[in-house]
Amino acid sequence: MKLLAVSALVCAVVVLTNAAAYRDLFKRQSGEWTVVGNRQYLYVDYPQTWTEAEQNCHQLGGQLASVHSHFDNHQIGLLVTRMTGGNPDVWLGGSDQYREGNWGWSDASSMNFKNWCSGEPNNYGGNEDCMRMNWGSGQCWNDYGCSTPLASVCWKPKKA
Repeated sequence: MKLLAVSALVCAVVVLTNAAAYRDLFKRQSGEWTVVGNRQYLYVDYPQTWTEAEQNCHQLGGQLASVHSHFDNHQIGLLVTRMTGGNPDVWLGGSDQYREGNWGWSDASSMNFKNWCSGEPNNYGGNEDCMRMNWGSGQCWNDYGCSTPLASVCWKPKKA
């Protein structure tokens, strides 16, 4: 009987601990969406792999950010700076995971604007298939290993 009570107590502690961790994670991810033109952006400060970040954006009703103009790129950079006080690396929705050198956005939109850093993308080490922003100086892009945990920026259409 004591063993059953102890087991129940341990299970309750594990469940409550996981629930608290989930609530804390949700708080970090549920900040206000910032409206820019016909889009909304959300900075997610919880470091995740590129795939986890994309799945998280889906759960929040959006996708990893695609960038279609210098203006979009600048606004995303301003959002990251406002939320962090700096310019940390963040995941964007660009990837060439399906065909090396064929970069596209995870939302299937056209990659009609590019802001690669000098010499990028270079697939350094043969395993850089995902896009990060704010590499080096400026708000330029770099290909990077998808399994590296980084913060991210999600987007979704502006509410009507």
